[in-house]
Amino acid sequence: MVESFIYELRANDIKEKDIKNIMEIVKNRLSEENVDAELVKLGYQKVFTVDYDSYDEFYNYDLDDES
Repeated sequence: MVESFIYELRANDIKEKDIKNIMEIVKNRLSEENVDAELVKLGYQKVFTVDYDSYDEFYNYDLDDES
């Protein structure tokens, strides 16, 4: 399971030293949310989770508008 997290982080151009640090920090509580929280702390975008509330605000979708 750890390998799949590392693979995805590498695929998203996260620096190797940051991957190593993140994996050390979350080693006993490995989850998508915890890895993303550490990524954000380091200034990266989330890789594993999506905040749909801010996503909707950013794109300003109004699904009720039928015009």
